[in-house]
Amino acid sequence: MSAMSDIVRLTGVACRVRVGVPAAERRRRQRVLVDAALETDVRRAAARDDFREAVDYQAVERLLRAEAESGERALVETLAERLAAAVLRAQPRVAAATVRVRKTPAAMPGTREVSVEVRRTR
Repeated sequence: MSAMSDIVRLTGVACRVRVGVPAAERRRRQRVLVDAALETDVRRAAARDDFREAVDYQAVERLLRAEAESGERALVETLAERLAAAVLRAQPRVAAATVRVRKTPAAMPGTREVSVEVRRTR
């Protein structure tokens, strides 16, 4: 991988998850939105116009949703961390993954959204 990184973004991947500190909040699935910025070098794929040389962002979208919707977690931080790790495991062309998880906080009715963003590298 070269020193230059390009970014492939997925924005607003809608997931139905069980997340929240009180157990009552985790009893039902909540909608969260996941954003991912995947640092990679797109020059080879672009030069060849070849999907096989690129990050498979449809596969990333499916992975984010499957990982987010499996199990339950108390913290949005845990969810963001696991999503970033899953992307790095599954996509060898991704040098770094920044994942942001956004949700409407049940315990904070005056707040539209809370989010946690993590950046992880190989």
